[in-house]
Amino acid sequence: MNEAIDFASKGLDKTPQLEEKWISSFKGRGVFSTVILQQGDFVVEYRGDLITAKEAEKRRNCPNACVDFLFDFRWRGGKWCIDATQDDGTFGRLVNDDHYNPNCKMKLIVLKDKPHLFLFALREINQGEEITYDYGGSDCPWRKEVCPILH
Repeated sequence: MNEAIDFASKGLDKTPQLEEKWISSFKGRGVFSTVILQQGDFVVEYRGDLITAKEAEKRRNCPNACVDFLFDFRWRGGKWCIDATQDDGTFGRLVNDDHYNPNCKMKLIVLKDKPHLFLFALREINQGEEITYDYGGSDCPWRKEVCPILH
């Protein structure tokens, strides 16, 4: 936890323990470990603009809006969102979804009266392994079941 707080206060990622790699045109970029990470280790912070749920909904409804980087959460009895749409060069926004076998879990930690979202390792993560977490819900387009078209 102290490591997460330290990196958050400096606004830095955990480099050189992490690296960005191109995966595919479907999946895009991802984050990979360059070292072995232990269960419970801090991995990366999901950084972006803290906005209200109302503002997040407004952004979602804009034509041609990129909503892939909006992370909704509850805090202080209300609904909030971290909008990481702006590519600021940090790794948190590049961590991909794994609905079945994620190796990280998102945790909310409040620092100086501001919420921060951190990924922590659920298990040992091997060197070269992609960092993933379960985005939650079933409304992600890539999770929708597609019916085959028979000719």
